[in-house]
Amino acid sequence: MKSYLLKSVLLLSLTTPFIPKQAQANIIRPIEAEQASGLNATKQTIKVWAGHGVSISFYTSGEIIKKIWLDDPSRFVIDVDGCLEGMKGCSGDNVGAGLIHLRKIDPVKIPGLPQAGTWGSHLTVVTESNAKKKVYHFSIVPGSGTPEYSQIEIIASQRENIASKQPQSLSQSVDYTAVSDSKYIAKGMEIAVSNQWLATNTKLWDRLNKLIALRSQGTDLTLAASDAGVSMKLVKKLMQMGGKRYIEMPPPQPNEVPTPANVGFEKKVIKNYE
Repeated sequence: MKSYLLKSVLLLSLTTPFIPKQAQANIIRPIEAEQASGLNATKQTIKVWAGHGVSISFYTSGEIIKKIWLDDPSRFVIDVDGCLEGMKGCSGDNVGAGLIHLRKIDPVKIPGLPQAGTWGSHLTVVTESNAKKKVYHFSIVPGSGTPEYSQIEIIASQRENIASKQPQSLSQSVDYTAVSDSKYIAKGMEIAVSNQWLATNTKLWDRLNKLIALRSQGTDLTLAASDAGVSMKLVKKLMQMGGKRYIEMPPPQPNEVPTPANVGFEKKVIKNYE
Protein backbone atom coordinates (compact mmCIF):
# COMPACT_ATOMS: atom_id res chain seq x y z
CA MET A 1 0.00 0.00 0.00
CA LYS A 2 2.82 2.40 0.94
CA SER A 3 4.60 1.54 -2.30
CA TYR A 4 1.44 2.37 -4.27
CA LEU A 5 1.06 5.75 -2.53
CA LEU A 6 4.72 6.60 -3.15
CA LYS A 7 4.37 5.81 -6.86
CA SER A 8 1.22 7.95 -7.03
CA VAL A 9 2.98 10.93 -5.44
CA LEU A 10 5.95 10.60 -7.81
CA LEU A 11 3.65 10.32 -10.83
CA LEU A 12 1.71 13.41 -9.76
CA SER A 13 4.90 15.43 -9.28
CA LEU A 14 6.13 14.45 -12.74
CA THR A 15 2.87 15.17 -14.56
CA THR A 16 2.01 18.45 -12.80
CA PRO A 17 3.18 21.31 -15.04
CA PHE A 18 5.62 23.83 -13.60
CA ILE A 19 3.99 27.24 -13.22
CA PRO A 20 6.48 30.09 -13.51
CA LYS A 21 6.36 32.71 -10.78
CA GLN A 22 5.57 35.41 -13.34
CA ALA A 23 2.38 33.56 -14.40
CA GLN A 24 1.08 33.83 -10.85
CA ALA A 25 1.39 37.62 -10.82
CA ASN A 26 -1.75 39.72 -10.56
CA ILE A 27 -3.11 40.41 -14.06
CA ILE A 28 -4.79 43.63 -12.85
CA ARG A 29 -2.66 46.76 -12.39
CA PRO A 30 -4.54 49.46 -10.43
CA ILE A 31 -3.92 53.16 -11.08
CA GLU A 32 -5.44 55.89 -8.92
CA ALA A 33 -7.39 58.49 -10.90
CA GLU A 34 -5.17 61.31 -9.56
CA GLN A 35 -2.07 59.62 -10.99
CA ALA A 36 -3.26 60.00 -14.59
CA SER A 37 -5.68 62.95 -14.39
CA GLY A 38 -5.68 66.43 -12.89
CA LEU A 39 -2.98 68.92 -11.91
CA ASN A 40 -0.97 66.35 -9.94
CA ALA A 41 -0.93 63.71 -12.68
CA THR A 42 2.35 62.01 -13.58
CA LYS A 43 3.39 60.06 -16.67
CA GLN A 44 1.62 56.67 -16.77
CA THR A 45 3.19 54.18 -19.17
CA ILE A 46 1.18 51.18 -20.36
CA LYS A 47 2.88 48.27 -22.11
CA VAL A 48 1.13 46.22 -24.79
CA TRP A 49 2.64 42.90 -25.89
CA ALA A 50 2.41 41.02 -29.18
CA GLY A 51 -0.58 38.70 -29.01
CA HIS A 52 -1.44 39.98 -25.52
CA GLY A 53 -3.65 43.06 -25.51
CA VAL A 54 -4.25 45.26 -22.48
CA SER A 55 -7.54 46.80 -21.35
CA ILE A 56 -8.06 50.09 -19.50
CA SER A 57 -11.15 49.76 -17.31
CA PHE A 58 -13.19 52.55 -15.70
CA TYR A 59 -15.78 50.15 -14.26
CA THR A 60 -14.52 50.49 -10.67
CA SER A 61 -14.37 54.30 -10.74
CA GLY A 62 -17.85 54.44 -12.27
CA GLU A 63 -16.80 56.88 -15.00
CA ILE A 64 -18.24 56.85 -18.51
CA ILE A 65 -15.77 57.18 -21.38
CA LYS A 66 -16.89 59.85 -23.84
CA LYS A 67 -13.95 60.41 -26.20
CA ILE A 68 -10.47 58.98 -26.90
CA TRP A 69 -7.49 59.96 -29.05
CA LEU A 70 -4.48 57.78 -29.93
CA ASP A 71 -1.91 60.11 -31.48
CA ASP A 72 0.17 57.39 -33.19
CA PRO A 73 -2.04 54.49 -34.37
CA SER A 74 0.74 52.98 -36.50
CA ARG A 75 1.67 50.33 -33.89
CA PHE A 76 -1.53 49.82 -31.91
CA VAL A 77 -5.23 49.32 -32.61
CA ILE A 78 -7.86 50.44 -30.17
CA ASP A 79 -11.43 49.30 -29.43
CA VAL A 80 -14.07 50.08 -26.80
CA ASP A 81 -17.05 48.26 -25.30
CA GLY A 82 -19.50 50.98 -26.27
CA CYS A 83 -20.13 53.88 -28.63
CA LEU A 84 -18.00 57.05 -28.58
CA GLU A 85 -18.16 60.49 -30.17
CA GLY A 86 -16.79 60.39 -33.70
CA MET A 87 -17.76 56.76 -34.31
CA LYS A 88 -20.27 55.93 -37.01
CA GLY A 89 -23.82 55.98 -35.66
CA CYS A 90 -22.73 57.32 -32.26
CA SER A 91 -24.33 60.52 -31.05
CA GLY A 92 -26.47 61.93 -28.28
CA ASP A 93 -27.74 59.35 -25.81
CA ASN A 94 -25.82 56.52 -27.50
CA VAL A 95 -22.40 57.85 -26.45
CA GLY A 96 -20.63 56.03 -23.63
CA ALA A 97 -18.23 53.18 -22.80
CA GLY A 98 -16.49 51.74 -19.76
CA LEU A 99 -13.49 49.85 -21.14
CA ILE A 100 -10.75 50.44 -23.74
CA HIS A 101 -8.83 47.55 -25.31
CA LEU A 102 -5.39 48.02 -26.89
CA ARG A 103 -3.61 45.55 -29.21
CA LYS A 104 -0.12 45.63 -30.70
CA ILE A 105 0.28 45.33 -34.48
CA ASP A 106 3.22 45.33 -36.88
CA PRO A 107 4.24 48.95 -37.63
CA VAL A 108 2.48 50.51 -40.62
CA LYS A 109 3.31 53.74 -42.42
CA ILE A 110 0.56 56.34 -42.36
CA PRO A 111 1.13 59.15 -44.90
CA GLY A 112 1.68 62.49 -43.19
CA LEU A 113 1.72 61.02 -39.67
CA PRO A 114 5.16 60.76 -38.01
CA GLN A 115 5.71 57.80 -35.71
CA ALA A 116 6.22 58.34 -32.00
CA GLY A 117 9.65 57.73 -30.51
CA THR A 118 10.62 55.44 -27.66
CA TRP A 119 8.42 57.45 -25.30
CA GLY A 120 5.36 55.83 -26.86
CA SER A 121 2.06 56.90 -28.40
CA HIS A 122 0.04 59.43 -26.40
CA LEU A 123 -3.46 58.23 -25.43
CA THR A 124 -5.99 60.82 -24.21
CA VAL A 125 -9.24 59.71 -22.57
CA VAL A 126 -12.16 61.98 -21.69
CA THR A 127 -14.59 60.62 -19.07
CA GLU A 128 -17.69 61.90 -17.32
CA SER A 129 -19.19 61.13 -13.92
CA ASN A 130 -21.87 63.06 -12.02
CA ALA A 131 -21.83 65.72 -14.78
CA LYS A 132 -18.09 66.26 -14.13
CA LYS A 133 -15.52 65.61 -16.85
CA LYS A 134 -11.95 64.33 -16.46
CA VAL A 135 -9.07 64.02 -18.92
CA TYR A 136 -6.62 61.11 -18.56
CA HIS A 137 -3.20 60.80 -20.23
CA PHE A 138 -1.25 57.60 -20.91
CA SER A 139 1.88 56.68 -22.84
CA ILE A 140 1.42 53.44 -24.82
CA VAL A 141 4.61 51.50 -25.59
CA PRO A 142 5.38 48.04 -27.02
CA GLY A 143 6.13 45.45 -24.34
CA SER A 144 8.79 42.76 -24.57
CA GLY A 145 9.26 39.45 -22.82
CA THR A 146 6.51 37.85 -20.72
CA PRO A 147 3.36 39.98 -20.33
CA GLU A 148 3.21 41.58 -16.88
CA TYR A 149 -0.52 42.36 -16.71
CA SER A 150 -3.72 42.22 -18.75
CA GLN A 151 -5.75 45.12 -17.44
CA ILE A 152 -5.31 48.62 -16.03
CA GLU A 153 -8.04 49.37 -13.49
CA ILE A 154 -8.69 53.05 -12.78
CA ILE A 155 -9.70 53.44 -9.13
CA ALA A 156 -10.89 56.44 -7.13
CA SER A 157 -8.12 58.32 -5.34
CA GLN A 158 -7.95 58.46 -1.53
CA ARG A 159 -9.12 62.08 -1.63
CA GLU A 160 -12.19 61.10 -3.67
CA ASN A 161 -12.92 58.22 -1.29
CA ILE A 162 -12.85 60.60 1.69
CA ALA A 163 -15.10 63.05 -0.12
CA SER A 164 -17.56 60.29 -0.96
CA LYS A 165 -17.96 59.55 2.75
CA GLN A 166 -19.06 63.12 3.52
CA PRO A 167 -22.83 63.83 3.89
CA GLN A 168 -24.42 64.17 0.47
CA SER A 169 -27.49 65.98 -0.72
CA LEU A 170 -30.38 63.98 -2.17
CA SER A 171 -29.43 64.92 -5.73
CA GLN A 172 -25.83 63.83 -5.18
CA SER A 173 -27.05 60.51 -3.78
CA VAL A 174 -29.26 59.96 -6.79
CA ASP A 175 -26.35 60.72 -9.16
CA TYR A 176 -24.13 58.24 -7.31
CA THR A 177 -26.80 55.54 -7.55
CA ALA A 178 -27.22 56.18 -11.27
CA VAL A 179 -23.48 55.86 -11.93
CA SER A 180 -23.33 52.80 -9.67
CA ASP A 181 -26.14 51.11 -11.60
CA SER A 182 -24.38 51.88 -14.90
CA LYS A 183 -21.18 50.34 -13.57
CA TYR A 184 -22.92 47.11 -12.51
CA ILE A 185 -24.70 46.78 -15.86
CA ALA A 186 -21.46 47.39 -17.80
CA LYS A 187 -19.61 44.84 -15.68
CA GLY A 188 -22.38 42.30 -16.27
CA MET A 189 -22.11 42.93 -20.00
CA GLU A 190 -18.36 42.36 -19.84
CA ILE A 191 -18.89 39.00 -18.13
CA ALA A 192 -21.61 38.03 -20.62
CA VAL A 193 -19.30 38.83 -23.55
CA SER A 194 -16.39 36.88 -22.04
CA ASN A 195 -18.68 33.84 -21.70
CA GLN A 196 -19.99 34.30 -25.28
CA TRP A 197 -23.53 34.91 -24.00
CA LEU A 198 -23.59 38.34 -25.63
CA ALA A 199 -22.06 39.61 -28.88
CA THR A 200 -20.90 43.18 -29.44
CA ASN A 201 -22.22 43.34 -33.01
CA THR A 202 -25.90 42.90 -32.14
CA LYS A 203 -28.84 45.27 -31.70
CA LEU A 204 -29.13 44.11 -28.10
CA TRP A 205 -25.58 45.33 -27.43
CA ASP A 206 -26.50 48.76 -28.84
CA ARG A 207 -29.66 48.90 -26.72
CA LEU A 208 -27.73 48.00 -23.57
CA ASN A 209 -25.20 50.76 -24.24
CA LYS A 210 -28.04 53.22 -24.70
CA LEU A 211 -29.41 52.05 -21.34
CA ILE A 212 -26.04 52.69 -19.66
CA ALA A 213 -25.81 56.17 -21.19
CA LEU A 214 -29.34 57.10 -20.06
CA ARG A 215 -28.89 55.73 -16.53
CA SER A 216 -25.49 57.40 -16.04
CA GLN A 217 -27.14 60.73 -16.89
CA GLY A 218 -29.62 60.27 -14.03
CA THR A 219 -32.62 58.83 -15.88
CA ASP A 220 -34.73 56.52 -13.71
CA LEU A 221 -33.61 52.92 -14.19
CA THR A 222 -37.04 51.63 -15.24
CA LEU A 223 -37.57 54.54 -17.65
CA ALA A 224 -34.06 54.16 -19.07
CA ALA A 225 -34.68 50.45 -19.69
CA SER A 226 -37.99 51.21 -21.35
CA ASP A 227 -36.52 53.94 -23.59
CA ALA A 228 -33.63 51.67 -24.58
CA GLY A 229 -35.92 48.72 -25.28
CA VAL A 230 -34.40 46.44 -22.64
CA SER A 231 -36.38 44.22 -20.25
CA MET A 232 -35.98 44.89 -16.51
CA LYS A 233 -35.52 41.14 -16.05
CA LEU A 234 -32.41 41.29 -18.22
CA VAL A 235 -31.23 44.46 -16.47
CA LYS A 236 -31.45 42.75 -13.08
CA LYS A 237 -29.59 39.70 -14.34
CA LEU A 238 -26.74 41.86 -15.67
CA MET A 239 -26.58 43.89 -12.46
CA GLN A 240 -26.41 40.71 -10.37
CA MET A 241 -23.58 39.46 -12.56
CA GLY A 242 -21.85 42.81 -12.16
CA GLY A 243 -21.85 42.46 -8.37
CA LYS A 244 -24.92 44.42 -7.25
CA ARG A 245 -26.42 42.99 -4.09
CA TYR A 246 -30.02 41.78 -4.20
CA ILE A 247 -31.11 44.15 -1.42
CA GLU A 248 -30.08 47.06 -3.65
CA MET A 249 -32.29 45.91 -6.50
CA PRO A 250 -35.25 48.08 -7.55
CA PRO A 251 -38.59 46.86 -6.14
CA PRO A 252 -40.23 44.15 -8.27
CA GLN A 253 -42.83 45.21 -10.77
CA PRO A 254 -46.47 44.05 -10.38
CA ASN A 255 -46.92 40.30 -11.02
CA GLU A 256 -43.14 39.86 -11.13
CA VAL A 257 -41.51 37.20 -8.95
CA PRO A 258 -38.18 38.34 -7.38
CA THR A 259 -35.14 36.34 -8.48
CA PRO A 260 -32.64 35.20 -5.79
CA ALA A 261 -29.26 36.91 -6.02
CA ASN A 262 -27.33 33.68 -6.45
CA VAL A 263 -29.21 32.46 -9.52
CA GLY A 264 -26.71 32.01 -12.36
CA PHE A 265 -26.93 34.01 -15.56
CA GLU A 266 -28.28 31.80 -18.34
CA LYS A 267 -27.52 32.14 -22.00
CA LYS A 268 -31.19 31.82 -22.88
CA VAL A 269 -31.94 35.06 -21.01
CA ILE A 270 -29.79 36.95 -23.50
CA LYS A 271 -31.28 35.06 -26.45
CA ASN A 272 -34.80 36.00 -25.40
CA TYR A 273 -34.05 39.71 -25.78
CA GLU A 274 -31.96 39.85 -28.93
